Amino acid sequence: MVSTPKDAATVTPATGDTASYLDMPAERRELAKAHVALLSQTAGRVALELPMSADVDDFRRVLATRAQS
Repeated sequence: MVSTPKDAATVTPATGDTASYLDMPAERRELAKAHVALLSQTAGRVALELPMSADVDDFRRVLATRAQS
């Protein structure tokens, strides 16, 4: 279940844990963070490999291919 705080915009990594208003077990939260880190690294590599003329569709296509492998 999601319980949103009164002002979710004020919850930042500096003031609290990322998305701390989400009701989830600590183990699941750590797995989600690891997954996000992996996706972020993959997106970074894809962005560096694509030519400057690439558009968002090119990025999505390459990212989806990389995520599957």
